[in-house]
Amino acid sequence: MRANKELSGEDKAAILIFALGPEASAPLVQGMDDQTLSRLGRRMAELGKIDADVLNAVTQEYLEMHQSEDPLLRSSHKDVVSLFHFAVEQDRADRLLSELNAPKTLTIWEKLSRLKPDMIANAIADEHPQTVALILGNIDSGVASRVIALLPEDMQLSVVMRMSKIESVPKDLVRDIEETLEKELADTQGESGISFDGMVSVVDILKGLEKEVARPILDQLRDKDEQLFTQVDRLLLVFEDLKELSDRDIQTILKHISSDDLVKSLKGASDTVAEGFFGNMSQRAAEIMREDMEVMGPMKLSDVEDAQQIVLKIIRKLDDDGAISLSATDDMV
Repeated sequence: MRANKELSGEDKAAILIFALGPEASAPLVQGMDDQTLSRLGRRMAELGKIDADVLNAVTQEYLEMHQSEDPLLRSSHKDVVSLFHFAVEQDRADRLLSELNAPKTLTIWEKLSRLKPDMIANAIADEHPQTVALILGNIDSGVASRVIALLPEDMQLSVVMRMSKIESVPKDLVRDIEETLEKELADTQGESGISFDGMVSVVDILKGLEKEVARPILDQLRDKDEQLFTQVDRLLLVFEDLKELSDRDIQTILKHISSDDLVKSLKGASDTVAEGFFGNMSQRAAEIMREDMEVMGPMKLSDVEDAQQIVLKIIRKLDDDGAISLSATDDMV
């Protein structure tokens, strides 16, 4: 079949099935009725030689036709069920789905990663720093960082240095640690069970919502439990999020916050966030602020966080008033 011939729908379907081959195309034809299969079979038998450009054009048209711009397109458990029941015999499909639906067995490291950081810190407080380094090196890094922050200062550096030097660990040692942790975790579960950090989950969910959906939820939460609302609200917009702001928005913010609050806030900010603000000041103003930060010396973390909350409160107000836009970062509310 040559490129200059006008192709019918049946021509294209026959060419596509030919291109896929018997194994890949089998699921496509299994659901067809006998009449359709007969027509396609007859058409395939009549195709003869197919030019490469014809084959490429048909497959490309098929791919383009089945591309989707839907950002919410996703597969689900229902799709798996349909696939298994369609592609394999009933007994095999039932067995596979039974295995798929069976509760997942978590490793000790996955279980440990689901504990609250303070529970982990208490459990490993008396362990040797090398053991602590091995444990924290095997759990979720986000959880590990929060655990390290809770350890005594003299242990923090020791653990971090030991973690950085770990290259390999004997299997027997890992097994001993796992067995010990399993026993301690079983004792812990007997008292309070595995504790999921619900606050983190709530914040992550709210960050994923559109503002018009999240705002009513937060308003109701404020009315129902003001203390909980305050905790959630503080986590929804953190100072590090400000690195995503546009220059125009930063310039607007600079007009509404005091230099004193900004200096204190930037003491605890990353270089990226700090440079975002310095880059939107005059060179002289930026130099003065850097000098002020150096002269100020070390600050208590609580004082830095208080200053940052003052700045963030102003930023939220500016966003609500439409003076700036936090929508550039979808995880802000």
